Amino acid sequence: MNAVIALCHFCEAHGPCAIFCTQTLRDTKLEDLQLEQQQSQKTCSACNYSMGRNNNAIYSKDVESGATFVSTKVAVLPEVANLVKQAAVLSLSNGTDSSKDGEFVFFGDSSRGHILSHTFRVADSQARGYSQLFSFIVLMKDKYFLLNTKPFLAEHLKKVSSELQAAAKKTKEAEDSICSERQRRLSGVQFPMQTSRSLLELTGEEHIFAQLHSHFAWLLLAGSRFLTEHVTFGNLPWLPPQSSGRPPAQRLTYNSSTLPMIESLDDPDQEEFFSLRQLKSVVRKEEFATVCYCALTGIKIVVRGDPRRTFRFMVCLKKLLPEPMHNLMRIDAQHQHSISSEYKIISVSNDIAVPMASASVFRIDFLDKHINGHEVTVKWPGELPRKLPDLMVKLLKAVEEKNFTELVLNKQTKVLIEEWKNKVTCLNHAKSSSVQGKLKKVLGIQPQDQSLINYWSTHLH
Repeated sequence: MNAVIALCHFCEAHGPCAIFCTQTLRDTKLEDLQLEQQQSQKTCSACNYSMGRNNNAIYSKDVESGATFVSTKVAVLPEVANLVKQAAVLSLSNGTDSSKDGEFVFFGDSSRGHILSHTFRVADSQARGYSQLFSFIVLMKDKYFLLNTKPFLAEHLKKVSSELQAAAKKTKEAEDSICSERQRRLSGVQFPMQTSRSLLELTGEEHIFAQLHSHFAWLLLAGSRFLTEHVTFGNLPWLPPQSSGRPPAQRLTYNSSTLPMIESLDDPDQEEFFSLRQLKSVVRKEEFATVCYCALTGIKIVVRGDPRRTFRFMVCLKKLLPEPMHNLMRIDAQHQHSISSEYKIISVSNDIAVPMASASVFRIDFLDKHINGHEVTVKWPGELPRKLPDLMVKLLKAVEEKNFTELVLNKQTKVLIEEWKNKVTCLNHAKSSSVQGKLKKVLGIQPQDQSLINYWSTHLH
C-alpha cells in the first residue's frame, strides 16, 4: 500500500511532530538511503529516543511481494518527510476535532496528501494533565483508496492505541504506588521541571518501537490486499472461486490440424486481436447481433469453411460463454455426428455435410470468393425478440464504444459474462420458485433474460 503510517506526539518542548514513520520501499534500495542522517536533531528524550540496537532504522521485507518496510524517526524521503510534518501538526492541533467519527478524522487535499488521523492520550504521571497527546496518521495520495480502507485501518489502529494506553496505565499505577505525583504537587514542594518522556519510558516496553514497526508494516502489507478487484457479482458463499488465468486447453476440443493456431493463441501479445469486434468485422451489423443472441441463448451455431479462416472466428465466439460452458464448443469437427451431438458451437471443413438452417440451427459459411464485398453467408430463418437480454444489450454497447481498445473490450466482455454466470449460479441454488422470483428482483433479471437463464442454468452448477 503506497502510504506512510506515522506516530506523532505533542512535545512540551517542540510542539506537535512525527517521531516514528513507517513506509514501503519498492524501487529504492536501503543502500541508497542515508539512514545515518535520519537522526533527530531534537534533544529531549521524547523526540530523541533509542530505537534499539540500530538507532537509525528498523526494517523488514516481504519475500512474496519484494516490498521492504522501513521505520525511521523521520521519513526517509525528503518530500514525504515534509508532508508528514505538516500532517502531524494538523493531527495534533485544534484544527481537527478528534471527538468526531469515533476519534478518527479525515482531512487533507491533493497537494498535501490525504490523511486519516487517530488521536489518543497516554497516561503520564509527570505530564500536565497526567497524560500525553499522541496520534497515528496514515498519509496517502489516493483519496478514495484511503476512504475505502478506513474501516480496516481504523479497527487495527484502535487496537494498537489501546495496547499503548494499557501499558502506560500499568506504568503509571506502578509509579503512583511508590509516590503519587499528585500528592507531591499538592505538598507545595518545588521540584525541577520534567521534560517529556519517551514512549519507551511511558509503557515500560523495551522493544515498543519494534512492536510498532511490526504493526505498521503489517497494515501496509495487508492494506494493499484489502481492496482487490474481482470479476464476480455479489458476495454469496456458494459462488465458485474466480479463475485468474486462461481457460485450460482441455475445455476446448481441438483437432491436430489446428494445433499451430492454438499455440499462437497462447501468446499474450495476440490476445488483443481476439475480441468481439473480430466477429463484427466478418458479418454484417445486423447479423452480428443475431450471432451474439444465438450464442448466448443456446441456438446451435455451425461454422463451415477452411479451418485457417474459421479458427479465429470460433475463438471470438468462445468469449460469449462462461468458462464452464466452453466444453460445448467443438473446433474443426472431423465427423458429421459431432453436429448432431450436444455441442452448441461447431466449426467444420467444407467437405463435411451440415444441416439446413432452421430456427434451431444458425449457419455461417465462409466463402472461397467474396460475394458483394462479404466473405461469409449467414442463414437463420429465426427472428430476434423485440426485447433483447440485458447481457446482450451491454455487450453490443461495449463493442460500439469507441474509447474501448481491443484489450479493454476483452476485459469488459469477461466482466459482463462472469457477472451473469454468477447470477445464474445464484438462481440455481434457490430451492423454490418463490425464492427464485425474489432473487430475480434483487439481481435485476427481466423476462427478456429468461432464454439465457434457461440455457446457462443447465450447464452451471
